[in-house]
Amino acid sequence: MAACVEVSSLSVETLNGFKILENISLSIDCGDFVVVSGPSGGGKSTLLKVLLGIRDALENLRVAGDVRVLGVDVLKYGFTKLFGRVGVVLQNPVNQVFSLTVEEEVAFPLENAGLDVSEIRRRVDEALKVMELDSLRNRFVNTLSMGQIQRVVLASAIALRPELLILDEPCSYLDPVAKKRFYEYVYSYWRDRKATIVVVEHDLDYVLGFATKLLILNRKVVAYGSPLKVLSEMNIGDYGVKEPIYIKISKQFNKVARNVEESIEYLKSVICRNE
Repeated sequence: MAACVEVSSLSVETLNGFKILENISLSIDCGDFVVVSGPSGGGKSTLLKVLLGIRDALENLRVAGDVRVLGVDVLKYGFTKLFGRVGVVLQNPVNQVFSLTVEEEVAFPLENAGLDVSEIRRRVDEALKVMELDSLRNRFVNTLSMGQIQRVVLASAIALRPELLILDEPCSYLDPVAKKRFYEYVYSYWRDRKATIVVVEHDLDYVLGFATKLLILNRKVVAYGSPLKVLSEMNIGDYGVKEPIYIKISKQFNKVARNVEESIEYLKSVICRNE
């Protein structure tokens, strides 16, 4: 499968020599759902800023290596050549809203992309339906809950139909129920559009079951591969990442469950054998 993201020998350090990322090399295939986790200060958000070609955020840093996103050399061209092809959802959704109403907010990036009015209307309707926001389309964004605002931001991102969707700790302000639902929306977009997803997340409970790859980052690549492989070969708790409870349960039976349901099946099979 073709690579959507290619990172080769990437190093990032401050001007006084403090290393943020060291010799990062990895490839993300088109269609992957990659979860990036690791300790605070491990360089996760910096990696996303590099992938997005956010030059202002990298202005006072030394950056070396080769990074290509959807074939674009982002260290050379920045984000300009990726507009419309890459969607972004940040940690604090309030920092990403610019319009008064929900409908206007979702339409905003489409207008910037120069789409005609009928296409904008069609995509807005589609995104609001997917995110279950249609009943809120005329609500002022500042009257919504934090979870609703994050859904609006995601709707704005997917309305562009990006090939790559990048999310940086998108559920930090959400309660457990809202987190679960949010990642179900992300998964639906990934499944239906065959997009590529890269999400930084410290709380793996609600997203790991959707992942095709798990990257543990601590300035260097600690582990990268299928979640089952990574979790069976290392203790992610050593790197400040809390194992989902269903993983802990399944490991008691020398298994690594993909999700809660699979962990329950392992537990049932053990109970049945002992009856």
